Amino acid sequence: MRLMKQHILLGLLLGSLIIQSFQCASPDFTGGKLAYNQKDYSKAMAALQKEVVKNPGNAEAWYLLADCHYRLNDLPKAVQNSLEASKRSDKEPMKTKVADQLFFLWAEIYNKGTNAYNEFLGKDKSGDVSEMISLLELAISLKPENTEPLALLGNIYELKGDTTKAIATYQEYVRQLSPYIEFMKKNGMSIGMSREEVLRVLGKPITSRAFPDNNGDSLILDKMLVNNEEVFLSSFKKEGGKAILEGLRTQLPKNWLSQERERFYSMNIRPFVNLAYLYYGSKSLDKAVEIIEFTLSVNPTDDDLASLKIQIYDEQGKSDEVLKSLEVAASKNPNNKLYLEQYARVLARQKQYDKAIANYEKALAIDPNFENAIFNIGACYVNKAVDIIDEENKKIDANSKYKPDETRYFPLLNKAADYFSQYRSNAANKDNLGVLQQLSDIYLITRQNEKFKKLIIDLEAAEPANLTNASYYEYMGKVYAKQGMKDKADKAFQMADLLKKNK
Repeated sequence: MRLMKQHILLGLLLGSLIIQSFQCASPDFTGGKLAYNQKDYSKAMAALQKEVVKNPGNAEAWYLLADCHYRLNDLPKAVQNSLEASKRSDKEPMKTKVADQLFFLWAEIYNKGTNAYNEFLGKDKSGDVSEMISLLELAISLKPENTEPLALLGNIYELKGDTTKAIATYQEYVRQLSPYIEFMKKNGMSIGMSREEVLRVLGKPITSRAFPDNNGDSLILDKMLVNNEEVFLSSFKKEGGKAILEGLRTQLPKNWLSQERERFYSMNIRPFVNLAYLYYGSKSLDKAVEIIEFTLSVNPTDDDLASLKIQIYDEQGKSDEVLKSLEVAASKNPNNKLYLEQYARVLARQKQYDKAIANYEKALAIDPNFENAIFNIGACYVNKAVDIIDEENKKIDANSKYKPDETRYFPLLNKAADYFSQYRSNAANKDNLGVLQQLSDIYLITRQNEKFKKLIIDLEAAEPANLTNASYYEYMGKVYAKQGMKDKADKAFQMADLLKKNK
C-alpha cells in the first residue's frame, strides 16, 4: 500500500473550537462550556448531558458532548452524540463543524480498526477480533458510504470461518459500490484505464489537484460534473508514466464536506473476488458467475476472477461458451496479454495444445516476463509430450519388441524445461516445488544426468520449507528409489507415512 494515500485521513484534525452563542444560555450549558474550555471533560460532560435532556434541540451541546466522549475515549458515545448534533444542526457554522466532527470520528475509528486488522494479520490471523469488529462496525454505522471498513470486516469474518457473515458483509460492499460500477459500465470505463482516456470520455474536469511525493509519483484528484451529478476520479501517476485510474465515486451524500468528497479513493475489487469464491464454495454457481461478470465489466484484467469463471464454466459443461467469448476478447484485444493467456488456458484445458502454445507465445511477445504464460506454456509442452508418451507405451503393449520413438517427445520436454528454468530464474520462484518436480522428471526421462543431480540438490535444499508436506517426502522417496539410494528412499517414505498419519 502506498503510504501517501493515507495522508488525507491521517492529517485530518479537529480545529480549535470557537464557541459562539447568541441566545440566552442555561446554567448547565454555560457551565458545561466553561468546563470544556478548561479541559475538564468529565465535568463538562455531566453538565452537557443535563442540557441535552432539557433542551434536546441544542446542536452545539450535542457537538460538545460528542467531543467530551471522544476525549474520554468513549467512541460509541462520541458517535451517538455527534449524529444527534447532525440531526439538529441546520445552520452555519454549526452545520459545517458537525460535518467535520463526523468525518474526523470516522477517520479515527477506521484508522484504529485498520491498525488492529494489520496486527491481527501479523499474528498469523489468531487472537480475539471482537474489539476490531466493534470498531469497524462503528465506522460503518457512521458512514456506510465509505466502504473501506466493509472490506476489512468481510475479510475478518472469512478468515475466522464465519461464511454467513462474510457473505452478508461482502454483499453490502457490492451494493455500496454498484452505483460506481454501473456508471463505469455505462461510460465504457475500467480500472486501470489511463486518466487521459477517462477524460476523453467524460470531458474536462471542474477542478484537478495533484499530490506529488518525494519519489516523483503523484495522486491526482479530478472533480467532474456529468449529467448534473458530481463524479470524483482518483488516479495514480508513476514518475515518467501515465496517470492510471484507480477509483471513481459518485452519488455521494450532499452533506459531506469537500475534503471528504474529494479524498483519494482506490477501488478495492478484492471483496468481489472473495464473494465469488464464497458463492462457488457454497455451490451457488449462478451467483458466482453473476458477480464475476459484474466485476470483470470494469476490471477485465482480474486473473483470479477470470480463472474462477473458466473453472465454473468447465464444471457446468459450458467450456465451449467461455472458449468462444475468450476467443472474441483475444481477437478484439490482440495486444492484451491477459486475454491471450486466458484464451490459451482454456484451449489447453481442452487439450488443444498447439493453439494454446501459439497464444501463449503471443502473450510472451508482448511481455517476455509474463510469469503465468511462462509457466503454463511449459505445462502445455509437458502435457503434449505425455500424450505422445502414452501413444508410444500403447505400441509397446501391443508389441514388446517396439522401440519408443524418443524424437517425438524429447524436444517437447526440452522446450518445457527451458520455460520452467526461465520461470525459476525469478528468485521468488526458485524453490517452487511443483516446478522443481517437473524439471526433475524431465531430466530423468531425457537422461540429462548432470542436470538431474543438480535438481536433487535443489530439491533437498527445499526440505525446510516442506517439513510438514507428506507429498514432498513421497516424491523424494521416488527420486531416491530411482537412483538406487535405498536408505534415503526408505527414510523419505517413512517420513511421508508419518506425516499422513498425524494429519
